[in-house]
Amino acid sequence: MRYLMLSLFFITYACSEQTAKTKSGNGFSIEEVKPLIQSLGKTWGKALRSKDIARLQNLYDQNAHYLPDDDQAFHGNEAISAYWKASLDFVGDIQLNMETLDGTKEVLYETGNGIVKVMNNEGQFVDVPFKYVNVWKLQEDGSYKVVIDMFNDIKPDAVH
Repeated sequence: MRYLMLSLFFITYACSEQTAKTKSGNGFSIEEVKPLIQSLGKTWGKALRSKDIARLQNLYDQNAHYLPDDDQAFHGNEAISAYWKASLDFVGDIQLNMETLDGTKEVLYETGNGIVKVMNNEGQFVDVPFKYVNVWKLQEDGSYKVVIDMFNDIKPDAVH
């Protein structure tokens, strides 16, 4: 009897562990979604180079928050789009280099470094390095859109 009870305990435990792993994973893999998020990250550069505000606007959730360096926060897709539209004359390109991607199927967070081409006072584009955090939210249609976009310039004299 004791042997039967012990066996039932281990079978129950093993089944509950497998169920917990399946439920927490839901068949979702960060590595499988990573190329999609990296591809979406390239959209910022494509949109800026072509001055395509609709493409930029499509990256953001309707209730997104944009927290640029040295500026006010922008809340909502329309306000963020207005910011980008006003920036098209002096921002020429952007490149994101993902360092981390983690989270759940519903909400992913990405961190990384990038380079943005910004026009200086002489009318020439210069590279400005920055670090960023993007939070991506799964939409009802199965796509991902940014709900939080934040970056900070990396100062030339930053010490590591």
